[in-house]
Amino acid sequence: MYYKFFGLKRNPFDIHPDPKFLYLSEKHREALSHLSYCVMLQKPFLLLTGDIGVGKTTILNYFIASLRKKKNIIVVPFFNPRLSVKEFYTVLASELKLPTIGKKAVFLLNFRQILQKLAQEGKTLVLIIDEGQAASIELLEELRLLSNLAEGETSLVIILVGQPEIEKKLACEELYALKQRITYKYHLGPFESPEDVSQYLITRILRAGSPKTRLFNEEAIEALYRYSRGIPRLINILADHALLAAFLKEQTVVDAQIIEESAKEIDHILSHENNEHLATDRKATPSSRSRQLILIFLILLPIIIVLCWIFREKIPFLEELFGQAY
Repeated sequence: MYYKFFGLKRNPFDIHPDPKFLYLSEKHREALSHLSYCVMLQKPFLLLTGDIGVGKTTILNYFIASLRKKKNIIVVPFFNPRLSVKEFYTVLASELKLPTIGKKAVFLLNFRQILQKLAQEGKTLVLIIDEGQAASIELLEELRLLSNLAEGETSLVIILVGQPEIEKKLACEELYALKQRITYKYHLGPFESPEDVSQYLITRILRAGSPKTRLFNEEAIEALYRYSRGIPRLINILADHALLAAFLKEQTVVDAQIIEESAKEIDHILSHENNEHLATDRKATPSSRSRQLILIFLILLPIIIVLCWIFREKIPFLEELFGQAY
């Protein structure tokens, strides 16, 4: 709707994880380096965690696309972690062009032979499980059993990706052995400054086809960072609403006021669960006001007492009060 007005060819703030729009902040570069390092040195297990909306799947899609360009890498991603163990092996068999799984023991024997062949050819099989926090304990345990088959070989790398809750799942007694095998892990956080948000906006706007990179002024960018807490998905949602609002007002540059207005329209998203503190930043609750008043009173109380002591002789009431105190 607003594309032509801003010189865009497509929506720069689509929330779908498109690797073409990936902006590599320092944290995203570090995450990508950890992924590449574990595959290059054939480390058996890597755990990549991150909160909702920080860009895990986007960076994962980018990483998978780069792996598929390499002749010595076979990558098998699983984006549906709610598979049963049998369904998981069926998909894996299909990807590796093995016979449809009948008996598990036969499949594991064939799988072991594939790993040995890959090792001899200098190739690596990379299994990637996204949204790992939703995988069953049984499925996660099967990943450990698969890694057992690769012992003595350096041809299997397993990458688990998920929200921080996956660490709680891995802490359970049944997965203790799996947790011990995860020797590398990295937590992907949100953007840490308005500057990152600015570069993120410029990257997406350019890749959406607009020659006008400054569609948001500095105040708008700071407001975007404040409301989104640096989370890319929330930046996308809020920036999309803001561009539409600017278009309706025939403003070629988004300012802080438009961000404020747009934030009110999607307050149900910004204030949802993990973002509830955003609502309290914009409007203090009665309980927070009470705490603030109590804190101010406690800070001022010693000053009031000192002033009363200084002027006690000039005010009869205070002189009598302090006299009784002593």
